[in-house]
Amino acid sequence: MIETALVLLVAVLSAAYLLAPAFRRLEVPVTDPRDALETAHAAALRSLHDLELDWGTGKLSEDDYRTQRAALEAELAAIVRRLADAPAPPALRS
Repeated sequence: MIETALVLLVAVLSAAYLLAPAFRRLEVPVTDPRDALETAHAAALRSLHDLELDWGTGKLSEDDYRTQRAALEAELAAIVRRLADAPAPPALRS
């Protein structure tokens, strides 16, 4: 009888230990929508910088340089507009 009670106790404690994570409440990290835009902005600036380096070393023709620069400037302008329209980060809201 005592052995049965001990086995039952061990089984209940094991089940509780294994199932406890399923009942814990997980905090979902809050992401700032501006993070992706700021990452895209930094990437576009790096691309523009790389384009300038390629132009300076003669790897690009003038037509290619002007075409790619216009495309990058348009992309940067769109990102800056979206950043300006994005809500402020939670810490800065009043």
